[in-house]
Amino acid sequence: MTEQLVAAGPSGTARPGGPDGTEVPWERLHPRLIWVNAIRFGLSLVPSLLSIFVFRTEDDLLANWPALIATAIGVITSVGDILRWLRTRYRISGDLVEIRTGRLVRVYRNIPRDRIRTVDLKTRLRHRLAGLRIVHISAGRARPEVKLDAVSKPMALVLQRELMHANDEDGLRETPLAGFRWSWLLYNTVNVSSPFVGTLLLWSLHSMLLVVGLDLVGACRDVIDRVAPDGGPVAWLCWGLLVVVLGLCGLACGFVTQNWGLRLLRVHTGDGSSLLTRRGLLSTREVHRDDSRIRGIQINEPLLTRWMGLTETSLVSTGLATISFTGDPAAGILPRAPLKEVRRVVAQVLPGPVRPLEVPLRRHPPAALVHRLVWALVAPAAACGLLGWLGATGAVPPWAWTVPLWMLPVTVGLAVLAHRALGHTLAGPYLVLRHGLMPRRTVALRTEAVIGLKLRQTLLQRALGLVTVGVPTAAGERFYHAPDMSVDQFIEFADEIVPELTGDFLDRRPMEKENEPR
Repeated sequence: MTEQLVAAGPSGTARPGGPDGTEVPWERLHPRLIWVNAIRFGLSLVPSLLSIFVFRTEDDLLANWPALIATAIGVITSVGDILRWLRTRYRISGDLVEIRTGRLVRVYRNIPRDRIRTVDLKTRLRHRLAGLRIVHISAGRARPEVKLDAVSKPMALVLQRELMHANDEDGLRETPLAGFRWSWLLYNTVNVSSPFVGTLLLWSLHSMLLVVGLDLVGACRDVIDRVAPDGGPVAWLCWGLLVVVLGLCGLACGFVTQNWGLRLLRVHTGDGSSLLTRRGLLSTREVHRDDSRIRGIQINEPLLTRWMGLTETSLVSTGLATISFTGDPAAGILPRAPLKEVRRVVAQVLPGPVRPLEVPLRRHPPAALVHRLVWALVAPAAACGLLGWLGATGAVPPWAWTVPLWMLPVTVGLAVLAHRALGHTLAGPYLVLRHGLMPRRTVALRTEAVIGLKLRQTLLQRALGLVTVGVPTAAGERFYHAPDMSVDQFIEFADEIVPELTGDFLDRRPMEKENEPR
């Protein structure tokens, strides 16, 4: 069978080729990108032109610095994109995906086609209006990704299908696993960052409105002065409520624009299956994850939202970068959601008779609690000693050494919670590990993905008879830990997980004792 090669011509149409010895020519990105940036260049001049000629602020240009900065950013970005288009060439042969780019320094990158792990599509608003797509071709952490910004939408779909070997269009079937829910809006907007987001939004809006002669902070101050004419705590409370409400609105808008139309699908083809995520309102994104490379699931439960039963979910997979090109976790499959819903989705992502996230865990010994209580007492004691010495020198008030003592109930309570989070078990083909406080992490990892064990023991752990076990794997974060196991638990754990590595070691010691000369 002749392998079909897809390369993009200047018009963005697909052109077949093959490994018949003919050289595949280098191609440009779609020329429509030039018109997109020309329009963006013109729009970036609008804020400064309005400020100078409409609002007549040419005598005080320094007061219009927000408009000037916005214009400068737009102009520089547009010109940079045009230069990038002029300097970028790419080609896709039977063996390689290659790109040559760079403005001041020429950069050449290539990815062998058999090393390609993901081909993701992303669309910004201006690309969508122009019918263009951004194609990210990645080999995981092994090589830098190749980004084709931008190609036509039909060409992007053809590239994704060809490079991911999903050629059986007639046999393509999609099974929905999860979708966007409005109830998730509350879970993902109520957090401690809302005051900081609100403060940033208030400052940004105030700076932009100053260009047109409006003083947003002054207007808010007038309203608050009417509510609390005497100032004091009531006025500060009003300012706090204002920035919190603005922060919640900003986080809500960000969540909706990022996750609008979210769908988690299992795509079945003649060559296998993969997990597909589609989401986005103004900027859309598609992420494919090959099922054959999925090694498990990890969930994170932040301490401040754990009481609501919320958790964050990500895949443990080979060839998938932990942090994606957008800064979002590339392995994330769901936004923060209730644990019940996450367990339902995980049961479909990891099909089988066993649900590893619902299996009871083996508790770690009481010595693990003692280990945490020691640190819960040592840290405040060290702080008391330091503040006592500073108080004796007059650097701080003499009573300052008592402040860490007030934190003892908190540190002891956190130590108890950290001990209760510890656990591990073997659930069918999955190894389940749980530990951590902020956040509590639970990972279900296929035992076939475990490539060894790493042991670590501090002096305190040695005195308490504890050991921290590291589980190395080629997927996800590369190492997953089970802190503070007892020695007997470790021996049982190792015999279950990697018996081929530990069996000889555990069985040899009695034999050596029998063979010792008397």
